[in-house]
Amino acid sequence: MIVNKNKEIFKAIHRSQHCQRNWDLSKKIPQADLDLIIEAATQCPSKQNIAYYKAHFITRRDIIENIHRKTQGFYLNNADPQKNNALTNPQVLANLLVVFESYHDDTNAHRNAENFSQAHGTDLAYSANDLVKRDQHMAVGIAAGYVNVVSSMLGYGTGCCACFEPEPIKKLLNIKGDVMLLMGVGFPQKGINRRAHHKNGVMFPTFRKQNIETVIWS
Repeated sequence: MIVNKNKEIFKAIHRSQHCQRNWDLSKKIPQADLDLIIEAATQCPSKQNIAYYKAHFITRRDIIENIHRKTQGFYLNNADPQKNNALTNPQVLANLLVVFESYHDDTNAHRNAENFSQAHGTDLAYSANDLVKRDQHMAVGIAAGYVNVVSSMLGYGTGCCACFEPEPIKKLLNIKGDVMLLMGVGFPQKGINRRAHHKNGVMFPTFRKQNIETVIWS
């Protein structure tokens, strides 16, 4: 029983490593699954449980399509950046788009960072603001990881996107914080290679996972 469970988790981890580029938009994510994904994004660890981000969960196609238009930035090997012929990032066209917006409680976040900075004085290479940004990016990374693995365990494809025009998206969503990360979650198209662009079928390249050295202390 435990062995089977471990195998399923192992498979989910490896599935979640791959970016899904096309989607079956005829389907809708059930509310129970959406609630669990939201739980993963909001109840994962952050430094001293401070809220370092807001998470927007978008299923409205008009908003998703408009955001997608602002993700042009993937260049194939033969593309010329001077001609502005980059591909858009279609992972954001998923059934669900999660947008992570920067946010933090000024009082708690800055107090913690300032206390730490003052305690270490000149030995610390970071300012209080640097520390807040560090913790903020760490929190969003953990949240995205939770959403990624949980969504994979539920059977969905996922894809993160950090290649976008932040200001137009910020204006579109009418938000105050910075757009930190876009993440698509949804139903992969059956029979279609996950790397095929949702709109035009152009095939994205794939990259072998680089070896991450592990050191076991026991």
